Amino acid sequence: MIFDSVKNRENYKEHPLIYQALSYLGTLPEGELPASGQVLIPEVLFCNPVTLISRPEEECIYEAHRNYADLHYIVEGTEGIATADVSALQVTTPYDGEKDILFLKGEEDGRYYLKPGQFMVCWPNDAHKVAIMRGQPEQIRKIVCKIRMEESLEA
Repeated sequence: MIFDSVKNRENYKEHPLIYQALSYLGTLPEGELPASGQVLIPEVLFCNPVTLISRPEEECIYEAHRNYADLHYIVEGTEGIATADVSALQVTTPYDGEKDILFLKGEEDGRYYLKPGQFMVCWPNDAHKVAIMRGQPEQIRKIVCKIRMEESLEA
């Protein structure tokens, strides 16, 4: 898991797909979402705008992916994201290979509250519970970049 600011994108040149995603995000006008999903590299790197309302933690559920890492970039609002290692959680909905997702429950290892300009990368072993409110529900506008993992490309 990585938690940082898009302003520090130069630190990620050693990770070309993360760097490319962050460079793209850095070109967007402040406070704006792209009109629709942006494909930077077909089937390897794409970014989707997401608008949601944060909610109490008990209404949120862990998700994890096998083929893609998620890069969550906040444009508006404050979003709580809890993380835990997939191996420490219990599966509630088995893995769906077509959607590359499974759902889990259990205890968190950590929690971060992301603000505009900040991002979090969740690797396939990082289950993440998104949309957690801080205080009161609020609108969250963010971009989720999906980054295909190399191991998946070889399979």
